[in-house]
Amino acid sequence: MRRFTFIAALAAMAMMVSCKCGAGLENKTFAITQLNGTQLPGSEMAKPSIMFKDGRVSATVGCNSIGGFYVASKDGSLTFKQGMSTKMFCPEEMREDEFIAAFNKVAKYNIADDGEVSFYDTQGNLLFKAK
Repeated sequence: MRRFTFIAALAAMAMMVSCKCGAGLENKTFAITQLNGTQLPGSEMAKPSIMFKDGRVSATVGCNSIGGFYVASKDGSLTFKQGMSTKMFCPEEMREDEFIAAFNKVAKYNIADDGEVSFYDTQGNLLFKAK
């Protein structure tokens, strides 16, 4: 019985340490509102958004989609591993390339009391915001 309890305790600790929990991100979709300090307009095709579900992330700024996996922790660190993206021709004002560059630089996030999420690079520069 002691051996079972010890193994169960080890398994629980391993799950807590390796948790890929979104710490407030998991199973949520946010509307992207700002990119590199300026408002991000929506489009008739799709509204800019980022969604977190089951360790996967998907996002669009209105034309193409980008997706992959993410690992987040309660200390605010966040890593995206890009898996796929569509490559349709999109109007320049949609800022697709700018968003993909920002997406690939994300290293940290913060969720404010009002639910707004800010995404930062390793230097602490704000990349984009979503609510």
